[in-house]
Amino acid sequence: MSEPGMPPSGSQRFLIRSVSIVVLGLFVNQLLQTVGSIGLARLLNDPVAFGEVNLLLQIFGMVTLFLNVGFNSALVYAFSTHKEEALHVKFRHAVAGSVFFAVLTGLVLVLLAPVLAGAYGIPKLQGALVISAATLLFQSVVNIGVASFSGSREFRTQAFFMVVMTVFSTAGMVVGVLLPVGGYLWGVALWSCIGSACTAAYVSWRAHRVHRPKWRGPLSARQLREMLQYGVPMWAGNIAKAFQQPFLVMMIGSISVIAVGELANASRITGFVGIITWAFMIVTLPFVADSIRDPEESRRRGTLCIRYNNLALYPLTAAICLFPDELNSLLFGSGYTTQDSGTYIRLLALGVFFSSVGRLGGNILAGVGKTKANFWVMIVAGVPVIALVPLLVGVHPVWAVWIYTGSWAASAAAMIGFFHREGFALDWWRAYGQPLIPTLAMCLFIGLGRLAGAWFPVFAALGVAGLILLTLRMETKGLSLGRVRITR
Repeated sequence: MSEPGMPPSGSQRFLIRSVSIVVLGLFVNQLLQTVGSIGLARLLNDPVAFGEVNLLLQIFGMVTLFLNVGFNSALVYAFSTHKEEALHVKFRHAVAGSVFFAVLTGLVLVLLAPVLAGAYGIPKLQGALVISAATLLFQSVVNIGVASFSGSREFRTQAFFMVVMTVFSTAGMVVGVLLPVGGYLWGVALWSCIGSACTAAYVSWRAHRVHRPKWRGPLSARQLREMLQYGVPMWAGNIAKAFQQPFLVMMIGSISVIAVGELANASRITGFVGIITWAFMIVTLPFVADSIRDPEESRRRGTLCIRYNNLALYPLTAAICLFPDELNSLLFGSGYTTQDSGTYIRLLALGVFFSSVGRLGGNILAGVGKTKANFWVMIVAGVPVIALVPLLVGVHPVWAVWIYTGSWAASAAAMIGFFHREGFALDWWRAYGQPLIPTLAMCLFIGLGRLAGAWFPVFAALGVAGLILLTLRMETKGLSLGRVRITR
């Protein structure tokens, strides 16, 4: 970071600019998904049908976690540290490995389709899942193409790919309901598959045109093994991380399909919080890996990433927890606003906040070549969900979501422990403590405003103004982490 009173360093500017680009892309992504979900809810006009479609999407989302087996993460690292080798050798290994495992995953989904359809009592779900299996192949190719641009720190192109992907998938979801070939579940699956195929073709064309990678050549077992050694802990950790919410939805779906819809709406709202950390995760791995030969520089960059992530994440999480019902009613209509829906929104928002510690911390350590922490921290988060949610979901779905949030809190504590274990000393106060001050000031004004009745809008405006002014004050006057560098 820059010295007090000095202009931002090149590293600061690069981080802020890159994250801003990715956040914009992710925000558009989340907005398109939310608009698509709103349109889907209004087109179906049936909470049961809405829950069934969301169940299909959650199952497919969970299956996509098993794609790539870490080849995409290994390719990002390769492009960040040894670009020529990545272009001439590792790119084709990543494509071959990812496609191979996508075929295996698709076959498993086809075999499980009748079992899942029978378990949920939705016969049409079987055919929809079989169609979705073909989508996995295209999705695996997209992931590798995107990884090549991420590793090259071409975040503008990567953000554009995200938007293209979401446009096709959201359009497919809506068209599937409007043109339900074999029913709305089959329609959603078919048109989403077509959209994914179009995205894969476009991303592959851009990767070839920009990077000119060597697509053809011999495949080395040693190269595949090295990429797996780096990528598998990241892949397994991501499965443990991302598996939880779809698993939670599936468990709740066995009790109440209507609750699935409420939880899906909550995830759409809290997704706007999640895009902050997601953007930093995308930028952090190549950003920290670029300084791998300078441990002190890597630590400074890690502190930078966490600090700026929290400066944005703290106030957004607070705002969602303060106004869950208002947001739900505004976006999805008063018919979807219940006592439980507000609790779901608050708990998922806190879960996203706690998860940011482990998710971003794992990518920081992966940037210096240490990926095992990402796996074990996500195991800490995942095991309680898998073990306890099936037992408590029958009591009340809200209890299951409490387990989800509590597990992420435990994983955050575990990640702090791994930082110490790996000897990667961050500036904890500037990373986690100081960014909380502006948010506390905002919450104080909002709390006073609720007591002031008609004067609430004035106090809310003062709270937001205080948040912005305090943040700017801290960034321009109160920091001294030394000047950090970036090599391009």
